[in-house]
Amino acid sequence: MTERTSPVKRTTIFCRNIEVSLKLYRDILGFSVAEDKTVAGPAMAKMIGLSDCSMHICHLRAHNSEDGLIGLYEITADDVPETSRPPEGVIHLGQVAIVVNTDQPAEIAADLEAKGYPFLTPPTKYVKEEDGEYMKAGTYTEMIFYDPDGVLVSVLGYKPKAA
Repeated sequence: MTERTSPVKRTTIFCRNIEVSLKLYRDILGFSVAEDKTVAGPAMAKMIGLSDCSMHICHLRAHNSEDGLIGLYEITADDVPETSRPPEGVIHLGQVAIVVNTDQPAEIAADLEAKGYPFLTPPTKYVKEEDGEYMKAGTYTEMIFYDPDGVLVSVLGYKPKAA
């Protein structure tokens, strides 16, 4: 079968407060702002099922990549319902996690802990002995935490297996 889509172009988080979200994604995780704009009006609102709105949009990227952007969208409107956040501390079916790689897992973990971000999985090291088709042998450090809107974020560090 031929490929019908590209790699993930962007994930979008409809956030409660874009400035609070930027403190995580920009200031701790190191994403840079690729675009910062505000759009408004009924045409934009119709795309997201509203009658009218204003939307502050920040598109964030890592390493100047054109794919895998994170979109932070803060909507200002009277008729935006809130989703129910599942209780923290256990995974729920249907939850989504954003996964990013790092070569600085200890530093990111320390920053997250200092700022009080709650963890689903605290920084955990594990060794993968053999190469797989997708993941190589080596030592992984993974942590999964909740962003300000309850979105799970997994940060994965990797050190190759010693030769």
